[in-house]
Parts: sequence; structure tokens; C-alpha cells
Amino acid sequence: MQMQSWVGTIEREWHQLRLADPALDVEKFSRHVIAANKTGFLSPESLAVIANALLTSTLNRAPHLGRWLLERIGANRHPAWRMAMAISLVTPTGGEADLERGNAIFEDVMKDETADGHLRGMAAAALADSARLGRGMPTDTSRALTLYEQAITLGHKASAYNLGLYWEGAWGAEEKSVTQDRTKAIQSYRRGGGDMRCQRRLAALR
Repeated sequence: MQMQSWVGTIEREWHQLRLADPALDVEKFSRHVIAANKTGFLSPESLAVIANALLTSTLNRAPHLGRWLLERIGANRHPAWRMAMAISLVTPTGGEADLERGNAIFEDVMKDETADGHLRGMAAAALADSARLGRGMPTDTSRALTLYEQAITLGHKASAYNLGLYWEGAWGAEEKSVTQDRTKAIQSYRRGGGDMRCQRRLAALR
């Protein structure tokens, strides 16, 4: 298929996917994406966006094809692909869960200095969620707090919401040795910048 044809076909199918158009043949679209990847037509970031869109789509078999796509292109290579695969594994979406493997990928991406700060922040936040929830690992409040702090430093401002909830006593009460701290909760929510959940909590605490 010529380059112009790739552009037209994939753009049209991508538009259908975003609209959850039932007329879209998701299997054919996935094959087109694989072929486009082999020719270097799609960037790694674009492939990650497509895989995530498939994983979260309501179209029949789309989530399974999102996982299949990541496995075919080699999700262990690019940080964005690894993040997409890890989220699929811990959700679980598009296949069986593998919480330990998903957490291992999050930790790997978080420590990967070749990954951009946004991805590393997302990975730190996801790993913090696992430590907070006991998702594939023992519940560890201290580790969760440390990871949320790292996530914020790396640019994942939404992690400030969970820090604020901690200081309000919404989670971690069984382990923490300090009392609820309204001032620290407010300070945490302020670190969330424009995150709407943080803004709503700030308004409620004023």
C-alpha cells in the first residue's frame, strides 16, 4: 500500500475508533497499524495512543486487539508501549491480569532516564496506587506516599489528590502514626495545580 493510501486508511479508521463506530473492522485496523509500524509510518508515541484507544474502546474485541498490538510490536521496547502494556496488565484490559508483571514494568519505566518526565510520573503514580491498594504487592502506605511525591516532582500533578486524601484520613489510617492534618491536606491539593479534583477538595476545605 502506498504512503498516501496508508495515511488515508489509518486516519479514517482512527477517526472511526475514536467515535466508537461499529462499522469499523477493528481487526483490519490493527493489521494496518502493524504494517504501518513496519514501514516506520507511525511514531512510537502514536502507536501507544492507538493501543490505549483500543484498550479502552467499547467496540467488540477492541481491548483484546489493543493487548495483541502491544505484544506484536514488542511492548518491552519503547517506554510509552511499556506503560500501555502495564496498565493493561493491572487493569486488566484486553486479557488476563498479571499484577506483578505490570508493577515491574511501572518501576522499570519510572527509573528509565530515557523516558520523558510525563511517562515517568505516570509510572510512579501507578506504582503508588499499587502500594496504596495492595495491588499485586503488600499494602505499603510509606512507599505509596514516597511514590506520589516522586510522581508530582516528575510532573504528574494529579497525584497531589491522593496525598491530600491521605492527610484528610481517607486512606492509610491503619499505618500512619500522625493525626489528620487539614493544613497539609490543603498544601497537597494546592500542589495539584489545575487538577479539578484537587480544586474541588480545596473549595470544600475552605
